[in-house]
Amino acid sequence: MTTIDSAGETSEPAPPNPLEPILWLIDVAWQYKWLLVTIVVAGVLAAAIVAGRLPNTYTAGGLVAFDAGREEIFPTRQADRGYVPPETVTETEVQVIQSYTVLERVVDELGLEFSAVNPALELEEPGGMDRGMARAQIVSALRQNLTVAPTGRSFVVSVRYEARDPRFAAAVVNEVMRQYLDLDISAQRDLATDAIAQISIRLRDLRRDLDERERALQDFRAQSRIAEGAGTTILTEQLGRMNEELIRAQAALAQADAANDLRGGEDGALPQVVASPLIQQLRTQVATQERVVSELDALYQPSHPRLIQAREALAALRQTIATETQKIVSSLGSSADAEAERVAALRRQVDILRDQLVEQREAEIELRRLEREVEAARRVYEALLNRYNEAQGTAGLERAGGRIVAPAVAPTQPSGPKRMLVVAGGGILSGGAAFALIIGLALLDQRIRTRADVRRTVGIAPVALVPPVPPARPTITSLGSWRRRNAAFAEAITHLRAALVLGAGGRDTTIVAITGADERVGHGALVTALAQACAVAGEEAVLVDTDFTRPTIHLRLGGVNEFGVSDLVAEGGEIDAALQIDPSTPLKYLAAGRRSDPALYRAAGMGALIDALVRRFDVVLINLPTIVDHPDAQALAAEADVVAVAVKTGLTSKTALLETVQTMRFVGPGLPLATVLIRG
Repeated sequence: MTTIDSAGETSEPAPPNPLEPILWLIDVAWQYKWLLVTIVVAGVLAAAIVAGRLPNTYTAGGLVAFDAGREEIFPTRQADRGYVPPETVTETEVQVIQSYTVLERVVDELGLEFSAVNPALELEEPGGMDRGMARAQIVSALRQNLTVAPTGRSFVVSVRYEARDPRFAAAVVNEVMRQYLDLDISAQRDLATDAIAQISIRLRDLRRDLDERERALQDFRAQSRIAEGAGTTILTEQLGRMNEELIRAQAALAQADAANDLRGGEDGALPQVVASPLIQQLRTQVATQERVVSELDALYQPSHPRLIQAREALAALRQTIATETQKIVSSLGSSADAEAERVAALRRQVDILRDQLVEQREAEIELRRLEREVEAARRVYEALLNRYNEAQGTAGLERAGGRIVAPAVAPTQPSGPKRMLVVAGGGILSGGAAFALIIGLALLDQRIRTRADVRRTVGIAPVALVPPVPPARPTITSLGSWRRRNAAFAEAITHLRAALVLGAGGRDTTIVAITGADERVGHGALVTALAQACAVAGEEAVLVDTDFTRPTIHLRLGGVNEFGVSDLVAEGGEIDAALQIDPSTPLKYLAAGRRSDPALYRAAGMGALIDALVRRFDVVLINLPTIVDHPDAQALAAEADVVAVAVKTGLTSKTALLETVQTMRFVGPGLPLATVLIRG
């Protein structure tokens, strides 16, 4: 699509405006403003009537606080859970307060199933209402009117109930808070009862397990022959004493072996012989007897009886020593064998004790494991037993996890309904409905109503928005409005002249052709006013009426239609013979004439007439017929510098405008087109 620029040449349209949908909505709202206002006013009035008939409601409120730090005998959560935000606790309790269980208890306590406050009884008789259905209906009604919300970042929750009876509202709030606290106590009591039963069963199992473990420990201690508390001390002491015996036996065996080693030498040198008291005594006697023999040998002859007797006594002593020495040596051999056997026996006993000690230590390890298991089982049993005793001791002492901070009292002033809010809501809803309606009407309406409609339909934005042509002679009562309308119309025509005549001029003479999208537009008045504006501005302007079937220019300017354009084209003649002058302005014009042959638009005389007018005048304005109904007029439109299509709001259809523009496209792709929007 194209539009004309300030030089009268074709150019591409500007990019679409992102605010176009908003502007279109504003235009639609302005077009249907009275419908919009009517619907909104009706909606507000209806909402005001409804708000006036609504009954008063009263809201009672109370406060309940939670003890978030209380210690529970049977905590349902881990004790080490860190910091818990207040809103988490309060949100949980809010859900509990407005739960079905609490509200059921309220219904039972206040007897609301078949009371007048049950909305289900308004539709059905109490006798025909099922108890479960009645309960569900009243609980649903209570929950709908009950509001439970936390108060800031605290452990306090506000409970509010709205009802028509203020005393009933206060009773419901107080009962809800009481039943919530009672439910907490009941839950703790049930938890304690279940826990005691479970602990009792668990205690029996633990007691049975502990007894079995203790019996197993005792059986193992008896089987392994470990005295309680003795451990491996006895075996260790026995092994120590046996090692000492073995060391002594080994020493004795070593001595015996040493004595045996000396037996091959001098027997008297043996330590056992030297250390023998008898040998020592005999050797003393031998020494004494040897002195006696030495003394007697000095006094007597070898044959002397005393010397012989002394020598025999010495020999007897030496023989006794030898005999005793031989006995000792003989005893040393037998002692070494005995000591060797004793050492071997002691070694066997030491090995046996060592094996027993190893077995005993392994048994003690197993024993300590069994003892640890028994001790662990005993600690678990004792801990659970203490818990059981504590639970039994605190049974019946449960307390609620919260308290009623502020009980509800019957309100004295109604809290609702919010009548102004109802009225405002009615206005908003009616406004939304009205806006949706006018948008629907605008989408269904195929008539041109705004500048945006023109641009969206053919892609050519109107160069001017012209108000309706004011009447020629105003009445006394409408003189002021006529002046305002006349001034607005004159300003619009001035803008139109600037856009079409001045903006499209590229030669010495500007040719402007104006047609309408349909016959009802009345573009003749528009082109007449534009021609008068050009003449008043001092331009040599001529208005040519080429609408042969419906000539109107001569009527508007007070002239005649005896000899006009059609006559000049068909018969020839002087232009001055057909020219007429507007009595109110310097404008000159040519009437349509008496002929209505469509072939005149393509006749050679039409081109000669236009050329003659161009040579004589500065501005030539042509009043074209509707192009759709008179396609032959396209030949005359091709002579113009710019062709304007007039459209009237609320009258011209989008289809007619589109057909007109598409028909004009056949004249040539370079034909400058413009649109003018006339207010209906």
